[in-house]
Amino acid sequence: MFGIGWKNLVRDRSRLAISLVGVAFAVFLMLLQSGIFFGFILASSAVIDNCSADIWVVTAKTPNFESAWHFPENDVGLVEGLPGVAWAERMIHTFAYMRLPNGEGRWAQVIGFNPETGVGGPWEIVQGSLTDLKRPGTYFIDESSLPQFTGVGVGDKLENFDKKMEIVGITRGAKTYTTYPILFTSYRTCQDQMPLMDKEITFIVAKLEPGADVDDVKERLRRLTMFDVYTKDEFSRKTRRYWATKTGIGVGIGLTILLGFAVGLVIVGQTMYTATVEKLREYATLKTLGATNLEICRIIWFQAVLVGLGGYAIGAVLAAGLKAAYSGEAVAVYFPPWIYGVMLCAAVVMCLGASMLSIGRVLRVAPASVFRV
Repeated sequence: MFGIGWKNLVRDRSRLAISLVGVAFAVFLMLLQSGIFFGFILASSAVIDNCSADIWVVTAKTPNFESAWHFPENDVGLVEGLPGVAWAERMIHTFAYMRLPNGEGRWAQVIGFNPETGVGGPWEIVQGSLTDLKRPGTYFIDESSLPQFTGVGVGDKLENFDKKMEIVGITRGAKTYTTYPILFTSYRTCQDQMPLMDKEITFIVAKLEPGADVDDVKERLRRLTMFDVYTKDEFSRKTRRYWATKTGIGVGIGLTILLGFAVGLVIVGQTMYTATVEKLREYATLKTLGATNLEICRIIWFQAVLVGLGGYAIGAVLAAGLKAAYSGEAVAVYFPPWIYGVMLCAAVVMCLGASMLSIGRVLRVAPASVFRV
């Protein structure tokens, strides 16, 4: 029966090609949209994930990294003096309004950190040194944000609000997950140049001593302050969950994935059904010779699985190629290893589902129909 299924499949190569293209398109679209979603979610928590601190202290009811409100930096002393805390550092997240040399204005996200320790700062520096950020008004820009700053490079002097600023380095890995480019600078520069940031910060990040009880330290901090306290993993998950569920990106990408699945289902279903109708006399002959309905179904299922595997292979290769081509761009695309297995199952299920229309038609054919003229 498998031999019959294989011959039927390759005999009509034009229909086979159409089916493979339909599955490949569906897999490519589903993989690409999934990769954009996961890349976006990972980028939203990248600063948290790459920070060496164990504990994040933020204002109460903070929904994510970007929405943290500022508070006096003197509160760092409360964290530093707590038993079990090895060190604590200041961090700032805020926005700058930059005036480019060509006169254009552009908003940018700014991460302020302590350049003496590097905690909370860039995790990969392409050009420049952290010591360059000790000078007031100096900034690093991530290379993924450079396309938004046409003609701007290291050494260029810009304006931030009404203050002078200078680009002194380029980083890698802090891909923007919004329309705003990402800059790094010292927290002192943030306090001096950004409105409402005088002697204020948005985060306290702390490292625990070896063997310290994380839950005990968190509870002590909550009793001493009015802040929310999270471990790095907790704050990272909270930020990712916000962007995945509280914005439209999750729903939008989910609908696109379903659309890709539906398109593949329709294309494969239509081509398989047409091919099945043209071979009804052959299936009737098999029934006359004693083939059972289950054996007939196995022929069609075998064809569906082969189309699913072939289309998946083509779509996965195309998606991986596009991901590699855009690896340096601002749009983050990330494929978790398990997503390939999920999409393989989706492709096979899609083709098996598309085959049900053909199976229904074959099951209704009578063996005696082979004798009709």
